Amino acid sequence: MVVEVANPSNSPMHYGDKPAVTTLTAPDALPNRVLYTNVEANRIYNELQYDIYQTQKRHDSLIKKPKGKTWLKIAAAVALVTLAVVFRKNIANLAGKAYRKVKNIFHRP
Repeated sequence: MVVEVANPSNSPMHYGDKPAVTTLTAPDALPNRVLYTNVEANRIYNELQYDIYQTQKRHDSLIKKPKGKTWLKIAAAVALVTLAVVFRKNIANLAGKAYRKVKNIFHRP
């Protein structure tokens, strides 16, 4: 047996006096077409673009991006390049030794 619980969203008061399902009514006429001159159309277009740009700029200013991590990455990259330039002979010697060891492992007598 199913027992209904009194749910206020199912009551007729939720929808007011109107029924929940209605029919759509078509408009009496289509909207009139408006023709603009080239100058007026460009002016309206530029106003819209300016409004969009201002809204986007305001939205981007609300988003705070962390800048410290970027500078940290740049500083680490500069340090690595500097160390590679200063110790390039030592790095080349280590790479040569490692290459010879690997070559000797796979060398067939």
